[in-house]
Amino acid sequence: MTVSIEIASATPRQRNDILRLVRAAFSTNGRDGHEEVAIVEETWAVESERVDRPGFESVAIIDDTVVGHVMAAYGQLNEHDDVLAVAPLAVAPSHQGQGVGRALMTDLLRRTDAAGISVVLLGSPALYSRFGFEPASRYDMTYPVVGAGNPHFQLRRASGSSAPTEGTFRYCWEEPPP
Repeated sequence: MTVSIEIASATPRQRNDILRLVRAAFSTNGRDGHEEVAIVEETWAVESERVDRPGFESVAIIDDTVVGHVMAAYGQLNEHDDVLAVAPLAVAPSHQGQGVGRALMTDLLRRTDAAGISVVLLGSPALYSRFGFEPASRYDMTYPVVGAGNPHFQLRRASGSSAPTEGTFRYCWEEPPP
């Protein structure tokens, strides 16, 4: 049976559903999903103050139920250059392995490519290389939280992008270094 997945822009009315989904998706192996829920909430707070350049946030809907969520917001490269960063991508446990995450990422990357925006993320190299992500260290970009050269910190350059990639990155919810 083929499942029909609708991808739509997330709305404020869906926020409680999104938080429940994120918590459930990341509550595995003794974890409670608290960290990922906090990332979503803190990103919403930061993005609500940024009207100049909003991020990208989508949900996957099956049978009128939110079963997937992806959020990308602008972080900082070298404290001044904006870089779009995905955090997190979540799929309801009952719908994992059914193409929901792939549909969300494909839609997000289609939109970022159309806008000429490169994207970074922290995730599985095996999974995200399928979407064209490469270790960010190849472009001399580092994320100090995971250490220089960590293959899980990845970059997908937009076609034709000339935006800088060299330097130190931080997500929008993270405090600037002292």
